Amino acid sequence: MNSFPHHDLLTALTIGLVTGSFSGAFGIGGGTVSTPLLRLILNVDPHVAVGTTMALIIPTALTASLNYYRKKEIDMSIARVVVLPAVLGVCAGAVATQYVHGLFLMLSFAGFVCVAGIDLTFGVVHNLLKKTAEAEKLIPAVENTETEVNRILTRAAFVRKRNLIILGLSAGFIAGFFGVGAGFIFVPCLMYLFRSSIKTAFGTSLLVVSAISIPGTITHAALGHVDFAMMMSMMGGSIPGSILGSTLALKLKDSWLRRGFGVAMLCVAAALVSNELMR
Repeated sequence: MNSFPHHDLLTALTIGLVTGSFSGAFGIGGGTVSTPLLRLILNVDPHVAVGTTMALIIPTALTASLNYYRKKEIDMSIARVVVLPAVLGVCAGAVATQYVHGLFLMLSFAGFVCVAGIDLTFGVVHNLLKKTAEAEKLIPAVENTETEVNRILTRAAFVRKRNLIILGLSAGFIAGFFGVGAGFIFVPCLMYLFRSSIKTAFGTSLLVVSAISIPGTITHAALGHVDFAMMMSMMGGSIPGSILGSTLALKLKDSWLRRGFGVAMLCVAAALVSNELMR
């Protein structure tokens, strides 16, 4: 699609800059920001907003992930397991969007962002896991034979791999369906379920996101949901924004990053719901 008007170039660059900054700072592809802004500011068709954002995620997430890689904040053992099921999920999610009304697509997206924002802002799951860890310390240690230890470790490795595959499939589907990088699924899950630090979760999420966005974009493009002219205009701002955001995030405290991301998502969700209902 080549319908993007030239007089919106500066607006698209600005949206790209904001998207890139959020992507680098919070380990997401940027769709959490870009998709609502395309609707709110440029009045882009919902399906095109989703597809074009997916295309923008590729250079944005890849650029930001390089910064985390240099600081050794990417868990490659997780990324290798998650990528393939996530690719399958993202293709399925992208195909599913053509059977959904645009209003439902945007409102369900806003609801999903709101739930994630509440959790990150108030640390609901984080506090629950902290209490669980403290309770586990009170349980007396039990000595096991070497055979029993090996059995436990083998079982733990199997469960870990199974859970990563499930995470990849579900997060990939959500990424393709909403046109986002699914970072706000990957990041909390990596933190809470796999005990990654928040910065390692950001870096690992960005690497996986950049990989799964490629098949997602191809699927959306085949459905006519990608405005490549608009995407290229936004990319001019998203790449420097992702460098800036990731550089800043690597220097900030974990708690600041978590709460900042949560508040931003709540604001985006509220604005998007208001805009869609008024239409």
